[in-house]
Amino acid sequence: MGKIIRASDRATKTQPNTTFTGTVYADEVVVGEAPSRMRATRVSFTPGARTFWHTHPVGQTLYCLHGIGRYQLEGSHVVELRPGDTVVIPPGAKHWHGSAPGHLFAHLAMSEVSDSGEGTKWLDAVSEADYGRKPA
Repeated sequence: MGKIIRASDRATKTQPNTTFTGTVYADEVVVGEAPSRMRATRVSFTPGARTFWHTHPVGQTLYCLHGIGRYQLEGSHVVELRPGDTVVIPPGAKHWHGSAPGHLFAHLAMSEVSDSGEGTKWLDAVSEADYGRKPA
């Protein structure tokens, strides 16, 4: 029959200001059990909220659910995100993502831990200058 994970069994978590700027909420969708290493989380950003710069050892995929967001890969332009967009982020790539100024935004974030169990590596906060750049 498989496994059903009820939404009522999982509380929404506010994300810490040590890895996010602004108010960000996360709803766990699934944390894979071995042999799976998959993790999926619905992340909701209030206007102006965003992640810190970070990397994922096996990469990350973002599926945009609603609102207007932003994404930047280090060394590239800021890109605007809209519902239905999918962002495929390469392994080890330094990046950030979040809402566009003045807009709510939510995405489904999917990633895996490495063979050794390594997950997200959090780095420094995204500067206001980087965040405020006009999208390409």
